[in-house]
Amino acid sequence: MKTATNLIRRTALIRRTARILTAGLIGLLPAFATSTQAQSMSMADLNVRLGVPYTQAATENGPMTLALDFYAPKRACTAPRPTMVMIHGGGFKTGDRNSRRWKEFAVSFGEQGWNSISLSYRLVKDEPVIHLVLMQSIPDGLQGEDRAQAIAGAGAIETTLQAIQFINQSAGQACIDPDNVFLIGSSAGGVTALNTTFMVDEIGRGTPPVAGVVNFWGSLSDVDTMGQNDTPVFVVHGTADRTVLYSKSEDLYARGQATNTSVQLHGFQGRGHSWSAIKAYEDSINGRPIVDVMIDWIGEVIDDRRPATLQTMN
Repeated sequence: MKTATNLIRRTALIRRTARILTAGLIGLLPAFATSTQAQSMSMADLNVRLGVPYTQAATENGPMTLALDFYAPKRACTAPRPTMVMIHGGGFKTGDRNSRRWKEFAVSFGEQGWNSISLSYRLVKDEPVIHLVLMQSIPDGLQGEDRAQAIAGAGAIETTLQAIQFINQSAGQACIDPDNVFLIGSSAGGVTALNTTFMVDEIGRGTPPVAGVVNFWGSLSDVDTMGQNDTPVFVVHGTADRTVLYSKSEDLYARGQATNTSVQLHGFQGRGHSWSAIKAYEDSINGRPIVDVMIDWIGEVIDDRRPATLQTMN
């Protein structure tokens, strides 16, 4: 993981437009004449489409179909919806899009009238083959498992860019607001979300920017890629994290202050690196569940309000 957070330091030279599938998310919208949203939703209240292919990604064993899961409120599409793109963790070695946490988030986002999407990406075991210029971003000295992890991390960024393009291309069929697409990731997923967002100009020319990033204990490989008045970021991180050091989030926060970019950093004293160490629905920020504070922050970004730049210790 430590290696993965440093894998993109030389990608400022990358100039590549990601490849996408031409097919859209056709058939995702229910034909409801009327619909009301309950005060408390469950998965049964969402329109769910599992295993939607979004790209063919290269591996040592040939093309690999990558898919996404799509969750939408069961209501008529009266206006395009903000859409949350969730990227799982696992050190680029394990994990999948079918996580309990993402399903819980999908329900919470559905209560707000938002769509959500959970992505698959290539892991180390899949032996990703990435674009030559991305390969040039891998540090020369890496060997063995460290090199394989770095390649998988770069590959996750590559296919997340493809997913963003696919989602934007499919916006009309799936009631997606392309101006309000957010990336949400934990651990390796947070690394992917941050690096995809702040390096989009370098590694995904032609990819529409995202509206905001929610990062759970991931890190940005090179904070200097954050520019003036850049994409807002919401961070949750434990101070005792030994996998991705808390100082990485402090560096991100400091860069936000230097660039007039909104960064909210919520540190959890003595906590480590996982959903079991920091619980999104049980643990609180200033007396409110993390998930509620996160949703309020996303709402501020959607409403074109600049979220406060702040750091809390919980």
